[in-house]
Amino acid sequence: MLKLTLVLVTKLTIQSRAFADLLKTSLDCETRFISNEMELENLDRALNPLLLVDVANLPNIDDRCWQIQFDTNLSQVHIVLLNTSKKFDKQDLLDWPNCCGIFPQSSSLVLLLQGMRKILAGEYWLPRTMMCQLLQHYRKEDIHPEQPMVSLTRRECDVLRLVTECKSNIDIANALFVSEHTVKSHLYKVFKKTEVKNRTQAANWAKDNPSAFKKLQRYDNK
Repeated sequence: MLKLTLVLVTKLTIQSRAFADLLKTSLDCETRFISNEMELENLDRALNPLLLVDVANLPNIDDRCWQIQFDTNLSQVHIVLLNTSKKFDKQDLLDWPNCCGIFPQSSSLVLLLQGMRKILAGEYWLPRTMMCQLLQHYRKEDIHPEQPMVSLTRRECDVLRLVTECKSNIDIANALFVSEHTVKSHLYKVFKKTEVKNRTQAANWAKDNPSAFKKLQRYDNK
């Protein structure tokens, strides 16, 4: 079993502290908490951390902070999601790079501890419904490997490029000499065309489709 430090990303409550004590006792692991942006930014990689993110009780951490950390300090850190809702699907999974485990709100403590032991042993733990969704998704990709080109305008490409650099809407507006309202309008169109729900997924789309993104920029600059 890998010696990792379990880092709970959640609000500090009596329940979360009791849960941390249970994990420490049952799994023989050190436990720590992250409850704000500063603690997330200062996470010590030397601890060999495994992040346990309580999505139902997330502390007030800005989405851009998550994205910056995923690209830098957390780029190689594995993540386990706790208390996911019934609506959580494969598209939501794109928000969490390096996710190696998912435990829905309905998970019992017995099942959670069983899954955590598998994860600490280097395995993955996903709900059956999630595995079915992923299987169907990749089967469709195998059948239809050629995806239609997404038609983004030059300005939409500019906005998307700045999103991948973790720029805020105000930063993008200043960089492109447009209003914040215009940036929001371009972002809405980018989300719709790339079939994503938020800026983190849009940034992931650009990273997952580098050749397509470069082609879009090149074609539209002609």
